[in-house]
Amino acid sequence: MTGDPFVHLHVASGYSLRHGASHPRVLVERAAEHGMDTLALTDRDGMYGAVKFATACAAGGVRPVFGVDLAVAPVEPETGSAASGDQARPGRSSPARGGAFLDRHPDRGHPDCGQPGRALPRVVLLARDGRGWAALCRLVSATHLAGERGTPVSTLDLVAEHAGGAAQSGALAVLLGPGSELGRAVSARREDLARAELSRWRDVLGADAVVVEVVCHRGPGDVARAARMLGFAKEQHASAVLTNVVRYADRTDAPTADVLDASRRLVALDLRHVDRRNAEAALLPGKAMAEVAGQVARAAGLSDDGRGLLARTRHEAERCAVDPHRDLGIGTVHFPELPVAAGGEPQAVLRARCEAGFGRRSMPREGPTLVRLEDELGVIEGLGYPSYFLTVADVVDLIRGMGVRVAARGSGAGSLVTYLLGIS
Repeated sequence: MTGDPFVHLHVASGYSLRHGASHPRVLVERAAEHGMDTLALTDRDGMYGAVKFATACAAGGVRPVFGVDLAVAPVEPETGSAASGDQARPGRSSPARGGAFLDRHPDRGHPDCGQPGRALPRVVLLARDGRGWAALCRLVSATHLAGERGTPVSTLDLVAEHAGGAAQSGALAVLLGPGSELGRAVSARREDLARAELSRWRDVLGADAVVVEVVCHRGPGDVARAARMLGFAKEQHASAVLTNVVRYADRTDAPTADVLDASRRLVALDLRHVDRRNAEAALLPGKAMAEVAGQVARAAGLSDDGRGLLARTRHEAERCAVDPHRDLGIGTVHFPELPVAAGGEPQAVLRARCEAGFGRRSMPREGPTLVRLEDELGVIEGLGYPSYFLTVADVVDLIRGMGVRVAARGSGAGSLVTYLLGIS
């Protein structure tokens, strides 16, 4: 296997529901076959495939980059605030039953390639370390809580609140591609609007965190649009990277993406409803991406044949490659920690609460009962679970305090410890 320095930084898997066509494992396997040592996963609206992706990367010897692709409500020029309600949604005010809002364009071009249309703008955020990962988790949760169920839409204010600090400290990056407000402005030759959008993101995240994303699927007009994005980045002294907005591992998987698009929109699987103009949204090898970089660079009037664009893409990937175990804690066990008195040990607190439970439950503290309690406490301590049991007991107490009935289920419900704590 020969090394391939190119890194795909914008990749959707099947965890981008009704959008991505390949399992994370298949994407990682294909990257490894291409000789790539690093790969990103940037699923839409969530990071549900992160653990499967990290596991596959570990097995395949590929370094993972974690990110998320989010819809962001456009900023209204008159007010400087995010559009709300129906203004933040494309087309009709509600989707057909069982379907989703249309994210296509009137000319059947794909929204990620920069053709103007009514789809919500989208950006990609990448974690550069564990702090960035935590910020992305908070941002995704806040976005889902703020939006309507099934249609999460973030705002620049939410990004500032939950990810601004991490980005300012170098823990996070944002890719503003052709599907973003900036990309649409550049495509429409409205450099004034593009500069304003770039300035807004830089104010929130810092100049170092804002990266222009260049995409070219080699369809009609794609090279010219990508060249304008690259030229804009150069004029604004912004870093630019090349991505392929990957939706599937191989070109032969493109028809599957058509099925997903049709099912999402509840339309017939027909040529009239197919957005893609070719099958280039695959996880292409570095050689193919180098050819794209050269085409775009020449169209932008640059003389380096795309080498600078490829080098900056690699540089950003190096900054975003994280250690799943060290930075994300994948493979380790995390339990909520219930605060205990200064100098106290969770095991001692757990024992005290269990002993107090004998009186509350009117049980004798003798013989087989004490033997069983000692056995259970020994197992719990050996597994490192005391704080977990204390936390569950505290949650149950809070629920009962609100007048809500609680019923314990599962194999642990028959434990003497859970009975003495009042969990079961």
